[in-house]
Amino acid sequence: MTRGVISVVALAAAVVVGLAQPRADATRRERQLDSELYFQPSAEGVRLAASGFEEAIADGMWVRATLIFGERYASDDSVLWHAWLTSVIGVVSHLDPGWRTPYLYGGGMLSAVGLTTEAADVYERCSRELPDDYWCPFARGMNDLLYNDDPAAAARWLAVAAERPGAPTWYGAAAAAMQSRAGQRKAGVAYLKEQLATTDNEGVRRSLEYQLGRLQHDELVAGWTEECVARRESGRRLRNPEELPPKGFSLPDNPRGDAWVVGADGVVRSAGAEVERVRRVRRQEWALLHP
Repeated sequence: MTRGVISVVALAAAVVVGLAQPRADATRRERQLDSELYFQPSAEGVRLAASGFEEAIADGMWVRATLIFGERYASDDSVLWHAWLTSVIGVVSHLDPGWRTPYLYGGGMLSAVGLTTEAADVYERCSRELPDDYWCPFARGMNDLLYNDDPAAAARWLAVAAERPGAPTWYGAAAAAMQSRAGQRKAGVAYLKEQLATTDNEGVRRSLEYQLGRLQHDELVAGWTEECVARRESGRRLRNPEELPPKGFSLPDNPRGDAWVVGADGVVRSAGAEVERVRRVRRQEWALLHP
């Protein structure tokens, strides 16, 4: 084989290796991340192994959970990842049950990845372990309101929170206001703003901001729904959203971040909210036709 042929073959091999290297690096990274999740600890197992160092181990596990959460919250929706996160947050709170941070942020992390039932368990454990902390039952109740659309359950937990030492005076009023949609929205907005003020985790912030935008959007729509319906019934149905505000005024920015539209029912709402409303109506119609 001549030197020229050898050089060409070597160059081709180098190109192939160079093109393959990024994929190899990505595969290695994926496997490394997956290996981080294979160990799913049990609370009793770790407690027995801790031998008096429960708090130190809880600290280390918590740091690890927050670091891995930062890498995965927006890119991983696997059962393995969800099970691992739930397991680690549960173990940390069992090893150091008087430590408030894993309840406060752990519940938010679980909600941010869609594990709202698991988040409710964390808040409920917090309420039991910290009987003088008003935030724990408050968060438990707001979880029922925001994610389960269960204002009755939320009212019960807010009433518990209102009885705790130092609880804000508006907790009791919020519990009573759960009978109305307006009261539910106001309590939800206050809770989400409070959560946003106490977290710097990007994933949790995105989840909270999304929920806050939905509630603020619903508050705006509730304020003009009656007028929209009245116009429709009088034959003056809106043709586009900008006809709604008086002359010289414009619609506020949409908290949901998408376009304002006139719904099929004549009410101005966000495009995404209209899609959700139509889907609900169709499901209800299907249920009536197929009892």
